[in-house]
Amino acid sequence: MNTLLRTAIVGTALLTTPFAAFAEPEAATQSGVSVSGTYEGTATDSGTYTQELEVVVGMATEAGSVTAKVDETGTVGDLYIDTSISSIDLRLGKVDGEMGMKASTTVAGVTVSAYQPSGANQSTEIGASTDLGPINVAGEDILDSDRLLSANVLLGDLTDIGGSYQKTTTGTNTILDAGVEVAGFQVDVANASIGDASVTKTGDSKHSLLGTMTSATNGTDVRGLKVAMGDISAKVVELNSKNTYTVALKRGIMTYSYDKVEDGDSTVSAGIKLTF
Repeated sequence: MNTLLRTAIVGTALLTTPFAAFAEPEAATQSGVSVSGTYEGTATDSGTYTQELEVVVGMATEAGSVTAKVDETGTVGDLYIDTSISSIDLRLGKVDGEMGMKASTTVAGVTVSAYQPSGANQSTEIGASTDLGPINVAGEDILDSDRLLSANVLLGDLTDIGGSYQKTTTGTNTILDAGVEVAGFQVDVANASIGDASVTKTGDSKHSLLGTMTSATNGTDVRGLKVAMGDISAKVVELNSKNTYTVALKRGIMTYSYDKVEDGDSTVSAGIKLTF
């Protein structure tokens, strides 16, 4: 095992030791180490090759688990512990690049969380989510005026509709997205009305096809359409009044793409994604 993985595993073990010490003897001896990750590399027609590696190392006992994420440079990014006290789940450490502490619990079908960012003069952020039949509703930092509200509706196995709303002192963001399967084609559409691009996120819902929107001009819309059938897909995204067209073909761990920016250059690329 290479030095990087040894270092990550040893570090994870050391972090877990204080928590394991308070566990029952049988819990401490039933620990397990897991290693997983993703390697992504892309070659373009300009002769460049870029690569990214994320290795996720975890150590679990009955008392809790510690997770560490390491990139290709050996830098530890996220590092956090998951444990529970009675019916309250705790996550402490650095998650998605931000250090903090989060407690959550579920009561009568409603999951409520309290997140405290690390540092002085940081406000506690309250979140909540629940399912109402086929509708999932959620809110982040719901006690703040900049709260993010979202909802998603799943109608059968073929139609997925979602949206989010966030109003800040700069402006209001309203995002709507939908996905439907028609005659073997998966069709996804999304529209984002941007009032404050600085708080936009690339989510895992249908609007993720819009990509990164932090460069969008406030007061404009970002629109996208993606059609896929099997391993072939075509996508168009309008950002700042310019369209970007993408055609992609997947073959196993390889993805071959053609990208064309309106009134700009085109790029042919071959990407590889290997998970382990």
